[in-house]
Amino acid sequence: MLITCSLIIQDLNATRPNTRSLRSCVMTKRVNDDYYVCVKNSMFPNIMSYKLTMLQNIYHKFINDGKIGLEFSEPKQALLIVCDDKRLLYLFFRQLKTIIAGKNVNIRTHLMPKTVPTKKVQMNRFDPMALQFSSIQRFDNRILNMRHLKTLLLEDCDLPKIPFQIGQLSLEYFSISGSKLPTSKNEQDVLWNWTSITTICNSLRTLKMDSIGLKTLPFEISFLKNLETLSARNNKLSYLPQIIGELKKLECLFVADNSIKYFPHILSSKIFKEIDISNNLFQLPRSLEFDHIKIYLDTLNTENLRHVGIKPLSHLAFNNILDNLIPFKRQDLPRSLWTHFDVVGRCMLCNKWILPNYSRVTHTFGLPKAKRIIKDQRANGLPWQSLICRYSAECGCPY
Repeated sequence: MLITCSLIIQDLNATRPNTRSLRSCVMTKRVNDDYYVCVKNSMFPNIMSYKLTMLQNIYHKFINDGKIGLEFSEPKQALLIVCDDKRLLYLFFRQLKTIIAGKNVNIRTHLMPKTVPTKKVQMNRFDPMALQFSSIQRFDNRILNMRHLKTLLLEDCDLPKIPFQIGQLSLEYFSISGSKLPTSKNEQDVLWNWTSITTICNSLRTLKMDSIGLKTLPFEISFLKNLETLSARNNKLSYLPQIIGELKKLECLFVADNSIKYFPHILSSKIFKEIDISNNLFQLPRSLEFDHIKIYLDTLNTENLRHVGIKPLSHLAFNNILDNLIPFKRQDLPRSLWTHFDVVGRCMLCNKWILPNYSRVTHTFGLPKAKRIIKDQRANGLPWQSLICRYSAECGCPY
């Protein structure tokens, strides 16, 4: 892996600290069974190599700010790296952790550049005929005039909003990884309105939402019927909603570095091309006590429903919305229905939509089916959460 960065090399035996920052190229390299971090800059034009077996500490507290420190015992030096591409730096950090854990890492062959780039190469700015665009620092409304865009990168940006007009672009690849999302409630309510536009619902194939602080997946992603790749690494997810199963064409799912405790059972029969579930909480004891469905039920007064099985009109209307699932803006629905999308699922026996109010919640155990699966070494399986109709007359299937 090759990154371009600003680098301070600190000699830990020196009495005075070095504060000189140099534009540098830093690269991981494998020679036989040994791994190295290689550095090239004006101080080391012929490349300086650091053996990773000599790496004592990785200081990653400020990695979300694009900063990381590496301390080596031989030579006794510290590398202080500042990288504008926070996502690439995070992947560099993940690769180092994997190597240190003793796992076999396949490192692509890179040639160190003859000269260190002085600045990041940018895509053509606001060309109305451009097929791809990368925004710098913040969103610019001129992007909306680029009607031929297929790839849009709004990475490491300040995004107080995502205009719903984004949905009018025929994007195939859309990334907001590393960006700062709005904190106000009003802006959060309209953040995903772009998914209500038919154009992007039909065109989008890849959606990347890594490192943006997500606590729950927005239910609006279920509108993206042709989505093939979904990435939500390094967030704060504790579960995946059952409605993710409506993404029938989903082939690649990347949810590493979250706090996920279980998967929706509807994904257990899907065969993925690739899935990354590493660094989650599947193996923690008693983790299922924090079930989001149980929390939902605790907030409801469902005693009458349990005794007589009578559904309120709001629940009947909600089921009708799911049966049709035409893209809409969430503010078009009463706020009281929003949380239903996080807990609703299909009965694993009759496949009807069902809320937890009228179901039994069960768990099984196993691994996802995938041609390539990335998981923790000790993980032999994960819990699958499923819903089964409580009332057999509605289900029509024997228990």
